[in-house]
Amino acid sequence: MPNHTTGGPESGVDYRTTELRTNALGLVPIVMQGVTHIAPAVGMVLTIQFITSLAGVTSPLSYFFAFLIVLLLGASLTQLAKHLPSAGGYYTYLSRTVHPRAGFLTAWLYFLYDPTCPAINLAFMGFFFESTMKSEWGVTWFKWWLFFLIGTAFVTFIIYRGIKISARTIVTLGVFEIAVVVVLSLFGLFSPGPGGISLSSYNPSNALTTNGLFLGVVFSIFAFTGFEAVAPLAEESENPRRLLPRGIMYSILIMGAFYLFCSWALLIGWGTDRLPSFIKSAENPVFVLAKHLWGGAWVFVFLAVINSIFAVCIACSNAATRVFYGMARSGSLPKALTKVHPVYKTPVNAILLMTFLTLAVGLGLGFWLGPDQEFFMMGIAITLSLAAVYSLGNLGVFLYYWRERRSEFNVWLHAVFPLASTAALGYVAFKSMIPIPSLPIGAAPWIALGMLVTGLIVVFAISSTGREEWLRKAGAVYEGDIPEPAAAVEQPPGGPPPMGGGPTGEAG
Repeated sequence: MPNHTTGGPESGVDYRTTELRTNALGLVPIVMQGVTHIAPAVGMVLTIQFITSLAGVTSPLSYFFAFLIVLLLGASLTQLAKHLPSAGGYYTYLSRTVHPRAGFLTAWLYFLYDPTCPAINLAFMGFFFESTMKSEWGVTWFKWWLFFLIGTAFVTFIIYRGIKISARTIVTLGVFEIAVVVVLSLFGLFSPGPGGISLSSYNPSNALTTNGLFLGVVFSIFAFTGFEAVAPLAEESENPRRLLPRGIMYSILIMGAFYLFCSWALLIGWGTDRLPSFIKSAENPVFVLAKHLWGGAWVFVFLAVINSIFAVCIACSNAATRVFYGMARSGSLPKALTKVHPVYKTPVNAILLMTFLTLAVGLGLGFWLGPDQEFFMMGIAITLSLAAVYSLGNLGVFLYYWRERRSEFNVWLHAVFPLASTAALGYVAFKSMIPIPSLPIGAAPWIALGMLVTGLIVVFAISSTGREEWLRKAGAVYEGDIPEPAAAVEQPPGGPPPMGGGPTGEAG
């Protein structure tokens, strides 16, 4: 276990040192951690056909509504990231601001996200790679599961060898994939198909159905998820209190501009008057458009998608393993997960656990449902689960500033934005699931609900043991190279305690 010092009863915060590689990441790799976790090429090339099948020509509007919601969520998250840097991410934030049990439940819901992200992405890319190799070059022996195994081995190697290698890799991959998709979108805009250039995509009345538009928003939110993956890298960042909030907001703004422009321009390039052929295209329509505009150079789009999958899997794995490490350090997960490589400074046992989960989930669901159906079903389930995680995080923002930083309380940042984004998440999730879609996508809400119920049972089981030393440590934050002055975390005169308190009566 890492050494740590206690901030004292007057601060209500445990400050820790870390065994991870400190000061390893500057602003650019922090931003690209968020950007590549969002996965630009995958989010555009592999999902725009699905979102268009739901929202029709207004699929760019789905991205726009999702962008607004995510922008509010990001603004709220920065308010915690700048004061509570920790590898635990949302686990630490909720443990510190609401209660350690709420932090554990939030982390449990999060387990449906980053720990499964490489599995579903690599499985889907394996399916996509297999079908593309077969249709384009007649290669029939390369199966999806072979791509999956090679990809898993590559991602494991990169994240095992150190955060700097991971960072350099995702920066390189991220720049390449964004450049390819943006250039293709420009070509589409300059060579519009039937329907010409118009803003019909941003008129809600042009949606196929209201339910389809909302379901498109839900999946578009899934396409935006990843901005929060910046937070778990706090202990490996330079000046995390300053860089993490910037990394979160910059990644959202970059991806917002990317999705809004590229989704619109690609539909323009195809032709908004013949979108049924876009939706029904047996071949990926973005590939079809690239072949039309670029000829043989379309293969760069294919490479950008492969590149994007590897980048997002590296970013997901970095985030998930740091959360495992942070939770284990507090005692809410097995202590073995705190083991750090003496040279590479990576949480090696957490990485092994991540690899096991990737293999189990990816191959298990892939062979059962099919890797493509696995991706879409889990995409909706993850988004619904994340809606709960983000909403709890919004509650933490309000409580933290109202209870502990009253002098800094801003009604917009700490009340209106969290409340508005929480309400929007709830409304969109409800509208997208009523009526419940057909299977297997229709199983998504039940998966998310099952994860929530199971998490409540686990929290109750842990609480019933009476062994809850982890409650006091769960909200520990990384001291880093710029510890906050004690005065910054003092209570306002007559203010309530920092949180509900555990059995010992101490703050989390």
